[in-house]
Amino acid sequence: EMISCDWSSDVCSSDLTWGALLGASRMHGNAALGEKAAKMIFALEPWNAGMYVLLSNLYASSGRWPDVGKMRLKMRDTGVKKVPGYSWVEVQNKIHTFSVGDSTHPESHRIYAFLEELDLRMKHEGYVSSTKLVLHDVEEEEKEYMLRYHSEKLAVAFAILNIPTGRPIRVIKNLRVCEDCHTAIKYISKIVGRLIIVRDSNRFHHFGGGVCTCGDYW
Repeated sequence: EMISCDWSSDVCSSDLTWGALLGASRMHGNAALGEKAAKMIFALEPWNAGMYVLLSNLYASSGRWPDVGKMRLKMRDTGVKKVPGYSWVEVQNKIHTFSVGDSTHPESHRIYAFLEELDLRMKHEGYVSSTKLVLHDVEEEEKEYMLRYHSEKLAVAFAILNIPTGRPIRVIKNLRVCEDCHTAIKYISKIVGRLIIVRDSNRFHHFGGGVCTCGDYW
């Protein structure tokens, strides 16, 4: 699908529009257009860490690891710091917060065991990890492991284990839900037969029966 924009129009004048264009460029693998959008974003919002990460994801998905490294150096040199991702869910009037690879929760062993089980069932249904999104030039198996324990997956797994069947699961994340987690949660919603609602920094996602209300664009 072709992505285009009239560079001189007012429609392309806001950081939100450029951010949407950068996100679309990442989804379609259009690095050249993504770089143009990122340049405009950095001129408007030089401290927007999320946009640096989006461009890094675009480079990583294209295997451009030297450029991923350059983005990290640029963030360091300009003083931009990546905001840590957190997801939280309320169960029995208590807020439970998770970070990537979190093992501090009292039920972490149970959560991890359940995610291992879900991973096998998802793969049986056709799920494939989006290892291209991992910003590290490491082995595929290690990339899969790194993706498996993102904060939103931990929160969703904990909620499934602790919220009675029939009640919706509501998770909040402070950043944009990653593409792999978005795909995985679609599979999970179908496997466990639950409505899973994730509120990220961009929008609400209602997962049910293997699909999301955002139509896979957010």
